[in-house]
Amino acid sequence: MKTPISIPAQHVKAASRRWAFFGHALALSLRPSSLALGAAVFFAVVASSQGAAAHWPHAWERWEQTLTSTRNYDNPYADVTLRVRYSGPEGRVLATYGFWDGGDVFRIRCAFPIAGTWRWETECSDAGNSGLHGRRGTVEVTPYRGENTLYRRGFLKVSDDRRYLTFGDGTPFLWMGDTAWAAPMRSNEDEWNRYLADRRAKRFPLIQVAPAPKWAGETNRDGVVPFHDEACFQGNPAFWQAFERKIQQANEAGFVVMLIGLMEPVNRYPESAAACLFSRQIVARLFGNFVIFSPSFDSNFMPLADEVGRATRDATTVHLITQHPGTPSREPIPTYTMKYYDQPYLDFAGVQSGHNQGNRERCAHHASEWMLHAYRHEPHKPVINLEAMYDGQGEKAWQAVDARSHAWLSWLSGAKGYTYGAGDVSPKVTLGNGGIWKWITDPEKYDYWEKALQWESASQMQYLHDFLAALEWWRLEPAPELIRNQPEAWARRAVLAKIAGRDRAVAYLPDNEAIEVDVSTFSVPLAVRWFDPVRGRYAPARCSVETPGVHRLVPPSKGEWVLTLGGPSPSSSSP
Repeated sequence: MKTPISIPAQHVKAASRRWAFFGHALALSLRPSSLALGAAVFFAVVASSQGAAAHWPHAWERWEQTLTSTRNYDNPYADVTLRVRYSGPEGRVLATYGFWDGGDVFRIRCAFPIAGTWRWETECSDAGNSGLHGRRGTVEVTPYRGENTLYRRGFLKVSDDRRYLTFGDGTPFLWMGDTAWAAPMRSNEDEWNRYLADRRAKRFPLIQVAPAPKWAGETNRDGVVPFHDEACFQGNPAFWQAFERKIQQANEAGFVVMLIGLMEPVNRYPESAAACLFSRQIVARLFGNFVIFSPSFDSNFMPLADEVGRATRDATTVHLITQHPGTPSREPIPTYTMKYYDQPYLDFAGVQSGHNQGNRERCAHHASEWMLHAYRHEPHKPVINLEAMYDGQGEKAWQAVDARSHAWLSWLSGAKGYTYGAGDVSPKVTLGNGGIWKWITDPEKYDYWEKALQWESASQMQYLHDFLAALEWWRLEPAPELIRNQPEAWARRAVLAKIAGRDRAVAYLPDNEAIEVDVSTFSVPLAVRWFDPVRGRYAPARCSVETPGVHRLVPPSKGEWVLTLGGPSPSSSSP
């Protein structure tokens, strides 16, 4: 049996209050003897009066039930509220909303966390709508036996020590994200599948996307608008059906998807009621998917983001929620991140170390010091760098080295995840059009999306991923105090992290002739190895250092290097 997802107590209490109206339904006899005697009758009633589900799902796969409204509404997207409660084995309870999907069709969806019999019941704001109100049914969920990591391990959650993210079964989730903001909106199905195949081969487990930002176009690739009005009160199901298909395809390919910008699905910014309504609708539509939600999309701190964050939490207790803030560029700490940090709805701290108008000093400072500041805040929450300087193949910045170095700086300064981006626009990059994240479809452009897939920086993210995967990366604890010879320039400062409970450490040198490390806290002689983050391989030269003491260690050549201390002895074979 799979390990259950843990739900924070405050979310459970909130859900209990919201769904108190279902108490009478749960008074149904659930004793084994009663179930045995009444099973045949119960299933017969369900089959005849409610309609059978499309299929019996496996645990963690998306399931849905179609409901047919018996009444007409001027604007069913906004005029009617459909709620659903699921109750299952071991006293499990899930609660969310249903959504309108065009015409007289409404749907409810779920990804059931464990196998067994689950029951669902609806409540509609229009109690006279017999097609939506008081509907009931059962779902027989079977164990998943396939190879998809998501369905085998379950929705993401926060680790018990609140330092990193895990799958539902407790397996650490190594966040290496890719930025594809407009891809679900602007790509066709073949392009999307080719994109997924490439990113899977490069071992990106997560993709960040946006809903329907107006800067990406008025319509999707098929000419369909996301809303029928400027105020975002009249959603267009056809657009969101196409959107959700891309999310489902990504899940089926093994990707978690982070949806960023719930408070601004098209423009900045709709009124709170419209933003909260969209949040409820999109969460209901994606309730059975492996998704993470962020109300903010590169904005300053805003009360609207908190309002939509609370509305999102009202709609789900089983999906992670964070905020993707803007970059308070000249601040010593990530002020926008910290203003959201202690909100109860927020599961982990999203940081944007940012682009900083191409100022590499600021970018390096933010990728290290901002991560460290958020990491040290109590009570702890995982820290993820959701956006750093992209590789846009720029002339003076926005280069592969920027995306690469900020990733290493972040990971060794307390972040437990990093998201990469390929492409940028003028004036940041003179001839830039947006690469992958803006989904440039002109093959003559140097940053045509399929060309940008092959930029070396993406492969260098794979090198970082594989390097971390070979370690107990979730135990990394930043220890900058062990470095004794830091330069003044932030862009040249090294970072170092220890692996808690182990005589191991990792340091990143952006461009340093040597690093002086105090190894007095280690208990055994340490093997010294050098890893090349540009080419993804270890240097052949090895040695060891005695403890305690301060040792000056010189990399094999100029340029970026990653130092590893501890682990296999110098006489062991190379990996």
